Amino acid sequence: MASLQMKSAAWIGLCAIALAAPSVRAQDADQSQQQGQQQQQQPAKQSTGPIPAFRSPLASVADNGDEENAQELTPDTTALSGAQNFTLGTPVSRSYWQPHFDISASADSNALETAHSNGWGAWTSISGGIDVHRTSGSNSMILSYISGGTFSSSTDATNGVIQDLSFLDKFAFRRWSLSVLDSLSYLPETSLGYGGLGGVSLPGGSSGLGSTFTPGQSILAGQQQNLGNSFAAEADTYLTPRSSLTLVGGDSVLHYFASDFLDFDMFSARAGYNYQMTRNDTLALSYTFSGIRYSNFNQTIDEHTAQLSYGRRVTGKLAFQIGAGPQIVSAHIPLLGGTASGGEGSPAAQNTTQLEWSLNTALRWQPNRNALGLSYSHSATGGSGVLAGAITDVVTGSVSRQVSRTFSDGISAGYSRNDGVPIKASTPNNEKFDYVFAGVSVTHPMGRALGLTFSYQMQYQTSNTNFCIEETCGTSAIRHLISVGVGWHERPLLF
Repeated sequence: MASLQMKSAAWIGLCAIALAAPSVRAQDADQSQQQGQQQQQQPAKQSTGPIPAFRSPLASVADNGDEENAQELTPDTTALSGAQNFTLGTPVSRSYWQPHFDISASADSNALETAHSNGWGAWTSISGGIDVHRTSGSNSMILSYISGGTFSSSTDATNGVIQDLSFLDKFAFRRWSLSVLDSLSYLPETSLGYGGLGGVSLPGGSSGLGSTFTPGQSILAGQQQNLGNSFAAEADTYLTPRSSLTLVGGDSVLHYFASDFLDFDMFSARAGYNYQMTRNDTLALSYTFSGIRYSNFNQTIDEHTAQLSYGRRVTGKLAFQIGAGPQIVSAHIPLLGGTASGGEGSPAAQNTTQLEWSLNTALRWQPNRNALGLSYSHSATGGSGVLAGAITDVVTGSVSRQVSRTFSDGISAGYSRNDGVPIKASTPNNEKFDYVFAGVSVTHPMGRALGLTFSYQMQYQTSNTNFCIEETCGTSAIRHLISVGVGWHERPLLF
């Protein structure tokens, strides 16, 4: 089923290109548009310091990795109605690769994430990865990959495997562009707030894909391997110097291994119109269709969403966007109440259709040595594999700062709320999950390639009904994770 949907997403992307191409050929060369695009892509001057060899695990908090310490940044030209969120900018015409390796030891107060803690345990986490940035003519490619594992000293907790990938390949031409994106994670825990690597950021968690094109995991589900993958193909056609048309096709998969949780596949298609009011301000209108199909549950959910969006970008300093609008959610029978983790329910006798609202917003702000990141989304989702559809609110925030030449610190936090989608008007699904995480991390470089990191994270989840993880059930679960790690990050190697 997942492979068929991935093929469908690819066909959607190819159809988007086919639709965009005739429009491109039909238009004559527009000298004023060319001048406008050249002006928009003028690089912004940044600090002239060298690229540091060691990258703090908090670097991705504000999309502020090693590469952004270069001399210049190219303004972000991402379409407001596209699949990606705005960024602070990208480095100017440089190709490099950078390997890294991290190891950490952690003390875990609830290694199984059960409703009743089984006492403190210990984890050892090892990971290695590579970041690749390649620029050649009209093509730019960014790839980040981490591979590793977590090893527990407890006989009850199992070891975990970590595979995380973020990929973007963009082809930009005079009047149109094509982008292919993929974000993959294979983790032993829920991806939202994952702290198993001792404060090391996962590339897939900062891939830049908007919440509409990701499966979303915002409910703690215990220690078990799960696979999440998001693919999107986007075609942008520039109609005038100020306006463009965006077509996006995408597919997202969430699959749990060795459990009876709800696996699902979500395919999405979007059409959007963008208008640049000023050099920094943009408006957009978009329509998105999303279809959620459960592979081990006889139910489907369709979503129709219209949004009006506003975005503002100041290269190297600010990236802000917000979009809101109505959302029609249709659930098709038979629909069962309860959760996949042991709840009881009965089949409904009818389809349900309800009017909701959707909102997506993201902010990245970087004043001097500080960096701030905030995001919030409200929409219907697949239920994170625990609920058979949910109305989900997710808010995340992070602050990092360079305290001195040798110390940097950061704070991150998030909150999610999942309300079960109603079975029908007379018998609503009242299951609710509230989950919060918060953490702090301090990094101290030791030379050009090594760095020492200390981190702490708390995870807490409550529900209005008993939820079962492994063989224990309850209405709340809490976890504390304290980690110390050492990381080796080679200097970026140009090619």
